[in-house]
Amino acid sequence: MKKENWFVLFAALTTFVLLVPSVTGQGTNLLPPDEQNTVDVFRRSSPAVVHINARQKVILKFEDITPKSGVGTGFFIDQQGHILTNFHVIEESNQIEVVLGNGRRLNASLVGTAPGLDLAVLSVQVPELDITPLSFGNSDTVAIGQKAVVLGHPLALHNTLTVGVVSALQRTLEDLSPELEDSVIQTDAAINPGNSGGPLLNSKGEVVGIVTAAAREAQNLGFAIPSNFAKRVIPDLISMGHPYQPVLGFSGQTLNRYLSTLFGIPIQEGFLVEEVAFGSPAYAAGLRAGERAVTIGERTVVLGGDIITAVNGEKVATLGEIARGLRSGRPGQTVTFTLYRDGQLVPVKFVLQRMH
Repeated sequence: MKKENWFVLFAALTTFVLLVPSVTGQGTNLLPPDEQNTVDVFRRSSPAVVHINARQKVILKFEDITPKSGVGTGFFIDQQGHILTNFHVIEESNQIEVVLGNGRRLNASLVGTAPGLDLAVLSVQVPELDITPLSFGNSDTVAIGQKAVVLGHPLALHNTLTVGVVSALQRTLEDLSPELEDSVIQTDAAINPGNSGGPLLNSKGEVVGIVTAAAREAQNLGFAIPSNFAKRVIPDLISMGHPYQPVLGFSGQTLNRYLSTLFGIPIQEGFLVEEVAFGSPAYAAGLRAGERAVTIGERTVVLGGDIITAVNGEKVATLGEIARGLRSGRPGQTVTFTLYRDGQLVPVKFVLQRMH
């Protein structure tokens, strides 16, 4: 064979070898884009996720007994060593241990708690350069069907990743604050004991939820607190130890079409004020309570009071919506309620006060 022909054959074989994909499975660049994204999210995010061991140690006269213990997950939220987790993970505990991704064990101190939101902030002493905190995304933009990635330590199995989708929005869980009513994220990503307090991530690796519970009597039903709620309360938990809770001093119930029709109330949506506490900000602002109590089966409705239709121009109908409208305010600030009273919409201003 002529020399030039050998050269052409060699060049062709070389090109073929370069184009044949590796069969060793070691090149992650050959993964489909969605799988590669999952791998990348795990690699970037896992160093920030920690395992939490919480214990309630009882000291008796002659011996130490540790009757209660719990495990969960948390994650770094800043380079000052603050860790976010669930309140129920550390509830009633007086010893909290954090296990970092590299296996290092540290004693953690409790910084602040928000039981109604099932959130707590811990603190550990770690050099800033050793911390890569997770960033928060906007949970208001989460859509049903988008990827959901959960990182945590289910059943004490460190650095476990599960993947699914956001399967529903606007769920409500018992024992949580009215502020979270119709706000919880539902996912089918596997959640087990030990995942509590861990991050629910989107495909960018941003925290869009904090894992809080799994349905005991069902499979593939897990729930997470939206990240926007956590972002609002974290500064308060770090600075005050608890979230700011504005006090207004009234109670009532949601007004719906059924009640409006039954009692001949002209307006069909809003929050019906039934009681106003004497001396409260609501009382000082002139909010009117109901005067006539009517019982329907096991339910009593107090009629004649104001109906709250909006907070700072945003429509409201439930106590949860009112609480969310107030959470962004601070003591001394003024909030405007729009009330339906005597056939008219009336603005009433309240000065927010701190709960003592």
